Parts: sequence; C-alpha cells; structure tokens
Amino acid sequence: MTTSGTSVPLLRVTLPDRPDVPTRAHEILAAAPDDTDVLEYDAPAAGIARALRRSRRAGQPGNDVLLAPLDALGDELVLVRQVDLGDELVTVLLRAADEAFLSAAVVDRSAGVETISVAELATLLRGSAAPGADRALELVRLLAPDDRMRLFEQGARSAARTFATKYDLAAERGFTVDDLGSFVDAVSSFGAVDLQCCALGAHGALVTVAFTADRTAVLSTTSARRSPADQDDDRP
Repeated sequence: MTTSGTSVPLLRVTLPDRPDVPTRAHEILAAAPDDTDVLEYDAPAAGIARALRRSRRAGQPGNDVLLAPLDALGDELVLVRQVDLGDELVTVLLRAADEAFLSAAVVDRSAGVETISVAELATLLRGSAAPGADRALELVRLLAPDDRMRLFEQGARSAARTFATKYDLAAERGFTVDDLGSFVDAVSSFGAVDLQCCALGAHGALVTVAFTADRTAVLSTTSARRSPADQDDDRP
C-alpha cells in the first residue's frame, strides 16, 4: 500500500520502486522542483478506462500499463496524480478505497505532435460564438498565418482542473483573467472525453483555446493578460 501523493516530494517517496514502475517516472519526479503543481482528481475506474481506450495514444505501452488494473475495478473510484516536466507527463493511479498503488506511466507528448496553423485557428475563431473568441482572434492576428501551434490532448475533466489552477495562479500574480468560469464549465461538461487545446502567447497575453471533440469548432477560450505598465517593467 502507498499513500496518495499531493506534492512532488510525497510522490517521490510513495511511488513504488519495482519492475512495473517506469524508471523514467522516478527520474522525472527527482528532477521536478518540489513546488511543481500536481494535478489530482478522482474518477470511476471504468470511466478512466474508456477515456484511455478512446485516446489517440491507445495501444501504446504506457497507455496499456495504465489500463491493465482498471477493468477489474468497475465503478470503484481511482485517484489520478499527474506531474508535467517539459514534454513528459507522469501519471500515477491509486485505488481510492485504500490508496493502494495501481499503475504508473510516462508519456512523451512530443512524439507524434499535432499542430494547427494560425490561418486555420483564425478561421475557427471567426466562426465561433464562444466567450472570448474575439479576444483570442485579436492575438492570433499578430502571428504569421503559416505559423503552426502545437495541439495537446487531455481528458476534459482533468484539463478543466488544470487550467482552473493555472489561471487562478495567474490572477493571484496580478494578471487579468477573462472567461475562466465559462471555459471550465464548457470543457468539464465533456467528462472523460479527450479534447484538444492550444495555447498562444504574445504581448503580455496568454490565450488557451479548447476545441470540440471532432476539432471542427472552437469550444471555449480563456485568457490572461498583464497591464501595459507591467509589460513595460519587463523591458530591459
């Protein structure tokens, strides 16, 4: 049995050192700063299994390792713990009832990276009635049309929690945050379904755009921006 890790130091000492745990998971936790955010949430085992099978990474070794113990648990709650380091994501699954370790995997999200062109994103934003789409479009227009932005994929519920945490921290640091509530509500409503997002930043602003499950439309956006005075303070 292990205890649930709600911080990187706790995950370091509670992640088992055994053959079915990737060595790279221990290496990433060792390299991550102690104050690195740990995304934590719970969900029924069957729901997590369905999301993993629908993922574009279905059939990859790490995905299969996470899946292995879930089917036998049915609707039992599972604790999910995730830590980012660069392009790599460590995921640890624990049984909620007794916090027993279930599985762990590392995903390198730079492999097979999907992108979207600035021109395509601008077209989708122009056709969207989502809150903040016009604000995102203003930023997109500052970029070269043939530039490409990386898409990243995550389960909708966990993505909503991730961005709620990150943008709340931005607000605490003095950024003006727009449309966060509507973004979290829209994204989280998709539950365990995988959604794609992209993030773009320029001129003291950061915008995250979430797409519908088939990526034919913009689902929602949220943004954080600094005041012009704060931007001037950053200049050498």
